Amino acid sequence: MSNIVVSPHNLSTMAGIQILRQGGNAIDAAIATNIVQGVVAPETCGIGGDLFALIWINGETKPFCLDSSGYAGSNVDISNLNSYSDIPLDHPMSVTVPGAVRGWYAMHERFGSLEINHLFNQAIEICTKGFKVSTELHQSLKNHEKTLKIQDSGKELYPYGQVPDVGDTIQRTLLANTLESISLEGPDYFYTGEVNEAISEALLNTITKDDISSFNSQWIEPLSVEMYGKIGWVTPPHTQSYLTLATLKIYEILDGDSKDIDLHTLIESYRAAASQRDDITYDYGNNIDLFPGVNTEYLKSLSNLIDLDNTSIFNQPADIGGGTAYMCTKDNEGNAVSLIQSNYYGIGSTIGVGDYGFFLHNRGAGFNLLHNHPNSLKPGRKPLHTLSPTMWSVDGNLDMVIGTRGGRYQPQLLSHFILKILKNENLENAMTSPRWNIDEFGKKSLSEINIEPGFDKKIIDELINKGHKVNQLAELQNSYGPISAILKTEDNWKASHDLRVDTSSSIIE
Repeated sequence: MSNIVVSPHNLSTMAGIQILRQGGNAIDAAIATNIVQGVVAPETCGIGGDLFALIWINGETKPFCLDSSGYAGSNVDISNLNSYSDIPLDHPMSVTVPGAVRGWYAMHERFGSLEINHLFNQAIEICTKGFKVSTELHQSLKNHEKTLKIQDSGKELYPYGQVPDVGDTIQRTLLANTLESISLEGPDYFYTGEVNEAISEALLNTITKDDISSFNSQWIEPLSVEMYGKIGWVTPPHTQSYLTLATLKIYEILDGDSKDIDLHTLIESYRAAASQRDDITYDYGNNIDLFPGVNTEYLKSLSNLIDLDNTSIFNQPADIGGGTAYMCTKDNEGNAVSLIQSNYYGIGSTIGVGDYGFFLHNRGAGFNLLHNHPNSLKPGRKPLHTLSPTMWSVDGNLDMVIGTRGGRYQPQLLSHFILKILKNENLENAMTSPRWNIDEFGKKSLSEINIEPGFDKKIIDELINKGHKVNQLAELQNSYGPISAILKTEDNWKASHDLRVDTSSSIIE
């Protein structure tokens, strides 16, 4: 057995591994990793965002699934947005109740080992002592300078009133105070105490104090699909996680048992599944049994739409981006966590909460503005989420923990990466191999693919001959990751982080 932490930032990874060294379990490590990630990389996640987690407990045969995402406020009104085609990213109605803090406590209450206040200590210390600005944080602070610098919660991010350079040290003492109060008083400090009122006030009461105080995380059933001798586990709608499994299962249906991957078939498998996403991915509430997305007959019907020799025409999904952090942990007892947490678009809505040192996400932008649509903006409803963590098992035993950030691209990135593993490719090779994505595709347009450098010319020519338009990128893209992965081998466990993001790291002990 091994203790493992993989995350998008070296300080976050170190926080998790230190918790494991101190006798904590994978759940404790995941929480500590996540808290630090929100400190050092607010462009990805933080206490103003949502959280989903798959948790494997040794001895169980499937993961536990936590939905700690929030709903729209009681005072949102879709009619007030009639002049917009989409919800503005900085509008109060783009914010749903942030669920991360409740999520940490729900995870810890059920499975944690160490005292939970201990899990905040490293994040508080980093806030107070300061940390070096990464390339991605520098760019985010530069992009949002005018908005963030004038808010109390943002001033510390701009020492001397200027955008900090890469490598400069910044402190977040306001956030340190908030984290310390949460660690001492528990989640009620955030959801029913003074922070509650400050959140509602920052949002002009579109989310009421009652909306915030009433929020609770939910333990729900994960979705699963069996393929290539493994069972893949994901979070159900209102997340799009199922697209990873759907893509891979459609590919398996069409696969001729070749050891090689046919990129055309994989891309078409994704396009077929994704074309239906916005019609079937929404908040089902207690009616999740109505969701067809991983039904075998449904996936077979989609596979029948695919031409192995030419691109097909599929419907166009909505264009959604993402500012997200994925991290995974495993302890030497065999427990593991696949956790994803997000502020959505970069630093989120850029709406700061008083002088508490954090900003609110804008996950509500995942709603549409179509009246009477099951994913339209509505009080108490949860929006479509792009977050897509995965876990994999074989014969009832944990086998893989894999995920990434990347907005709606997540299933694209994951399906290709995971298929390489399912086809027995070396983990390190799979991590460094070139990736592709699809920005958009319309009902009457050809498939247009962006590809990183490194694909064999024969593969590119084949895609072009089958009707794809291929855009060759000049370098690897940090937005095509970072993927984090933990895999079981014949005699031990392996982990790998993604070099596309210079702060990402993994530690295995």
